[in-house]
Amino acid sequence: MTRRGYFIRLALSIAIDLADFTLGRIPLFGTVTDGVSTVVLMALWGPVGAINLWELIDVTEQLDAFVPTATLAALFVGWRHGFLGGRASAPSVPQRSDG
Repeated sequence: MTRRGYFIRLALSIAIDLADFTLGRIPLFGTVTDGVSTVVLMALWGPVGAINLWELIDVTEQLDAFVPTATLAALFVGWRHGFLGGRASAPSVPQRSDG
């Protein structure tokens, strides 16, 4: 994953959390969107996206909207890959030695 690709995925995770905070508070609709967002997060971040499954536990859809689970998962992956601390773990292009 490139640094640019990471930040695009991070923006999608933030959008998922914003939708969960606003539209996700509707009782039945919120439960469905929690399931769909878990599938999307697993496609974006791999097994880390499964952390979003905890939002299915809250059937009232009031408490889980205040925890930005998708953004936290994205920040965790970015931290693990070094995209947030100024050091990227993406492979660098080897320099040519003209000598």
